Amino acid sequence: MHINEAINPFQTIDSRLAQTLAQRFASPVYLIAKQAIVARLAEFQALAKHYYPHTTVALSYKTNPIHGLLALLHQQGAYAEVVSGEEYRIATRLGVPGTHIIFNGPMKTEQELTEALLQGAYLHCDHLDEIDRIEVIAQRLKRQAKIGLRLCFIDEQTNWSRFGFAVSQYSALPEHAIHVVKRIQASPHLNLAGLHAHIGTNIRDLAQFAALGRNLAAFATELLLQFNLQLEWLDVGGGLAGISPRIDEQQIGPHPLPSLDQYLAALITPLLPYLTSLSKPAQLFFEPGRTLFEPFAGLLTQIIGRRRDQPELAELICDAGFNTLATSHVYNHPLHVPSTTGDKRKTILYGPTCNQADRLHVPIELPMLIPGDFVLFYGVGAYCMSFSYSFIRYRPGVILWHGDDQADWLRYPESLEHASQLERLPISA
Repeated sequence: MHINEAINPFQTIDSRLAQTLAQRFASPVYLIAKQAIVARLAEFQALAKHYYPHTTVALSYKTNPIHGLLALLHQQGAYAEVVSGEEYRIATRLGVPGTHIIFNGPMKTEQELTEALLQGAYLHCDHLDEIDRIEVIAQRLKRQAKIGLRLCFIDEQTNWSRFGFAVSQYSALPEHAIHVVKRIQASPHLNLAGLHAHIGTNIRDLAQFAALGRNLAAFATELLLQFNLQLEWLDVGGGLAGISPRIDEQQIGPHPLPSLDQYLAALITPLLPYLTSLSKPAQLFFEPGRTLFEPFAGLLTQIIGRRRDQPELAELICDAGFNTLATSHVYNHPLHVPSTTGDKRKTILYGPTCNQADRLHVPIELPMLIPGDFVLFYGVGAYCMSFSYSFIRYRPGVILWHGDDQADWLRYPESLEHASQLERLPISA
C-alpha cells in the first residue's frame, strides 16, 4: 500500500530541510508542528462554546507532558488536567493557578489533596477511601471541600471500567450510587459539586460519545430530582481518536482527523436539557489528549545501515528505536519520506537497539532508501514521548517546529551526564 499524505503536517519537509534540521538538532529528534496544534485547540474551544457557552478545554498532561508545549497551549486559555501530584506540580510550575487545574487519578497523597483543596482545584474522586481522606483533610482545614465523582457506565461494553464508581444505565439511581451520594451529603465538610466520566481512548464511533452524554445527563438529572442537587460542573473527559491506525486494523495510511464539530454535537446535545434546566450555569469540561496532540508531532530519524537490500525487500536500520517510538507496538504510525525518488519496494524498518523486538512498522512500500536518507513518523504526539525511555540509547530531544527551517528546543536530548545524575557508585572498602 502507498502512503496517504493528506493529513501530514510535515509534508513540506524535503531532503534538504530534513538534513538541515538533523544537523542543527541531531537525529533522531521529535518535532511538534506549532501552527497546526494551536489551530486544533482554537477550533476545539470555539466550537465547544458555540454548542454551550460555559465550556472549558483542559489539556491532558499524561498524553504529552512536554513543558514548553503545555505552556504554549495554556497561553491560548486551556486549563490543566492532571492525574498525579507530579503532574500537578508541573502545572503550578508553569504558572497555572489551582482554580484552572482538574485533578484526576486513583492515587492522590494527603499532601497533594491538601494543596489542591487550598488552591481551589477541581477534585474528582475515584473511590470511597479517597472521599474519606478528603473529608478528614477538609475538617482539619475547617472548610468544605467541593468534590466530583468519577463514573463509569458499565452497561456500555466499550467503556473503561478500571476507574471511578461503576453505575449502570438507569431511569433511577442505583442503590450503591444513592449510598455514596448520601454519604457525601451527610458530611458538613463535603459538597458534591461535579461529575466526571472518561470512557476510553482512540474512539472513532461518535455513538459512544452520544451515549456518554445521555448517561451523564440522566445521572445528573436524578441527583436534581432526588436530592435537589444542582451540580457546578460536568466533565466528559477525552477519548476522541487521532489519525494513527492500530496494528490490528491492518491499515497503513492515516485515518481522517475526526471532526470536532460532529464530536461536540454528539456529546453536548444530550446534555443540553439538563444544563439549561439549572438556575446557575454549570461548567462543562473537556479533556482532549490524543485528538489534540497526536496528529501534530513527528519523529525524524535517519537510515544508518542496511541488513538486506534486494529488489523485492529492503531491511533498513534507523537511528531511532522502539524505545523512542514507544507506541509503535500498538500503532502503525504514518510515514513521510522526504526523499521520494526511485521505485517503491517493500521495506522493513528496524531500530538501533540490541533487541529482537526493535521493529518500527509493519512491512511497507517505501522509496528506495540508502544510509543518510531520512524518514519521518508522524501521528506520534500522544503518549509516544510520555512512554519513551532510555534503553541502550538515550531519549532524543524535542523541538517546536514553526515551518521551514525555523524551530526551537523544547527539550534537549538526554546524555550520559543527565543519566548519571541519579547514579551512585558504592563506597570502596
